Amino acid sequence: MNIKAIIFDWGRTLFDVDTKKEMLDSEDVLSYCKQKGYKICVASLVRANTTIEERTNQIKALPLGKYIDMFEVSDVEDKDEMLNNLVRKLNLQKEELLFVDDRVVKSIKYGNKNNHPTIWLQKGPYANELPNPETGVPTFTIKTLSELKNIL
Repeated sequence: MNIKAIIFDWGRTLFDVDTKKEMLDSEDVLSYCKQKGYKICVASLVRANTTIEERTNQIKALPLGKYIDMFEVSDVEDKDEMLNNLVRKLNLQKEELLFVDDRVVKSIKYGNKNNHPTIWLQKGPYANELPNPETGVPTFTIKTLSELKNIL
């Protein structure tokens, strides 16, 4: 793979929305990606109990924020518009942009539909939300975020 940028999902991929803490291995993985020269992006949907401003401030204030080059936050349930914005801003070839998400129905589906490589973090409450013909099969499936380092 000739990856130049990675778009990570925020909730339950890099940040535990239930405990309001960074996922255990997220800082190590983002640091690794940064050292390898990847541009790091985040796509985050907010729920009813969080505003766009609160999530934006959260991403900027956490230790993970120093690794993130670009992010989009939205309260619209359809994540495609937000992902389109990031893809447009990055202006890379399809094969140079990797999507990492814990849900196959969000960024994995988007990435597959648009011919980008994808990594499904099969962990947490959506681990049993399996790929189907509509979502497509992820390029890779991992059980921990740290496994991403072995793929890159």
